[in-house]
Amino acid sequence: MIKNLKNSELQAKFNAIAERCGTSSKRALLAAREKGASSWLNTLPLQQYGYTLNKEEFRDSVCLRYSWWIPNTPITCGCGKTSDLDHLLTCKLGGYVIMTHNNIRDTLANLLREVCHDVKVEPQLQKVNEGDCLNPKTITGDQARLDVSARGVWTPFDKTFLDIRVSHPNCLSNRTKTLQEVYEENEKEKKDEYLERVLNVEKATFTPAVFLTTGGMSKECKRFVNRVADLIARKRKERYCDVVRHVRTRIRFAMLRTTLIALRGYRGKKWTANMRNHYQKSLITSSLPL
Repeated sequence: MIKNLKNSELQAKFNAIAERCGTSSKRALLAAREKGASSWLNTLPLQQYGYTLNKEEFRDSVCLRYSWWIPNTPITCGCGKTSDLDHLLTCKLGGYVIMTHNNIRDTLANLLREVCHDVKVEPQLQKVNEGDCLNPKTITGDQARLDVSARGVWTPFDKTFLDIRVSHPNCLSNRTKTLQEVYEENEKEKKDEYLERVLNVEKATFTPAVFLTTGGMSKECKRFVNRVADLIARKRKERYCDVVRHVRTRIRFAMLRTTLIALRGYRGKKWTANMRNHYQKSLITSSLPL
């Protein structure tokens, strides 16, 4: 009863604040309320887990949380477009998008190694035969890979495949959608591409893990994280509530670290062979005596 009253009061305060905010700020507040998205704010700065932020990183994290402009960043991106917050988190120049994806992948793989067997990163799928009945949207290439596989997630011996997607809620394709619609659309796309192949060819289970740059997770991803936390809690003989909070915090910092790098990372032009040769020739010319 007391908890319900407290939640009602907090919800009323949130609604009052949201009414005074613009569309972008209101969306940022909704994203910040998701489970695990704010764990970086209330955790101890433990250096052994990478839970430390310097002054600039903390300020950038606050700006990212409320969708504010990041100070002291270039007005124009290296790709030539306007360098606002949403562009910095989606621009593929510099490799920061794939860096975020890979950091989440490696964090989940490390968590699985503690409680599962045969954990692999980017396992190659078995080849598809002509007689296999698959969804027309299924990816059937011989070199197809998923992000992580492990045995012992849902049952002791069955294999589970995990495919990760990191999406920005305020990119052009997501701005008109609710956060729930963003999760559902990305989950559906992943299932269309791999679910039937994993079920019918690999005889395994498939989990699409959809994350947002704001720290939120999709429904199936939450179920997967809760399951991994439960396995770790049983192995360590610790309380589930403590372990699941720790797991969510590790994932949140893995996301936060790479998004902060993307905000201020260098996006200049990549060096081509011609640019390198021209630079070397200029050095030789400048070293010649007059």
